[in-house]
Amino acid sequence: MANDPTLAEMKTGDWIGEAFSKDVIIHTKSALVVAGASNTSYRSDLKVGYKVSIPVLSEPSAGAVTAGTELTAEDCVGTPASITVDQWYGVRVEESEMQSVQDHADYLAKAAQSCGYAIAKQVDTALGALFSTLGGYTTSAYGADGQTFTDDIFIYLMETLDEADVPQEDRSLIVDPSTKADLLKIDKFVRNDYVRGAPISTGQFGALYNTKVLVTNNLTAATTGHYGVLMQKDAIGVILQKDPYSQRIPMPWEHQIVYQVKVLYGVAELRDTFGVPFFTRKA
Repeated sequence: MANDPTLAEMKTGDWIGEAFSKDVIIHTKSALVVAGASNTSYRSDLKVGYKVSIPVLSEPSAGAVTAGTELTAEDCVGTPASITVDQWYGVRVEESEMQSVQDHADYLAKAAQSCGYAIAKQVDTALGALFSTLGGYTTSAYGADGQTFTDDIFIYLMETLDEADVPQEDRSLIVDPSTKADLLKIDKFVRNDYVRGAPISTGQFGALYNTKVLVTNNLTAATTGHYGVLMQKDAIGVILQKDPYSQRIPMPWEHQIVYQVKVLYGVAELRDTFGVPFFTRKA
């Protein structure tokens, strides 16, 4: 029985391109830390300039029941948020024709991971740039730039969301490595972290007060630290192309093959009061 894929099929590039694309897609989605904590919609038919509406529901009010009287119908339709798909990014890698024959599997697998991470980093960075505008903060964030993260800061952030009637479900504290180091000095967090188990590959560091703690290097820098955030997933929305698309471009006149990975997406603030930004200790 002949091997599948055959050497001839590998040399045509069909199998290589398919495997490369799948590796990129898998790695991109696993590396989306901030997007995973946001209101995310995937679309397969995106084009630059598309506007996509995200429904934002208003909270209905309960009324007293009177026998023989109908309840008043409540209108739960809020003002929808519109996200424009205006971000188009790509990354390119190359391999020589000889390399594609001799070492195509290892190189392309690693290159696909690198490309996937580059795409995910770009999306997360764009989302992180919106943190400092949440919660009514237009040019700043809670606390002092360069502050050490403490339990009191965490409690204040939670209290602010609670007072705004923000749902407890799907809240995330998104921080940088300096805040992770600060959290390790909070005794209750360390104990809880051991109980919850080891960190997982999606960037989750642990959980405290029924809130996921996510660590990323893709936050927007302030002067001394970064802008971190405590937010519920409906604070920020992202419209993301369902799968980043790959292109395999043979360039025989240069004796090489080019692989390009591109992605279309758009980001926007959805609910201003559903997130509270704060300063971290170090950028």
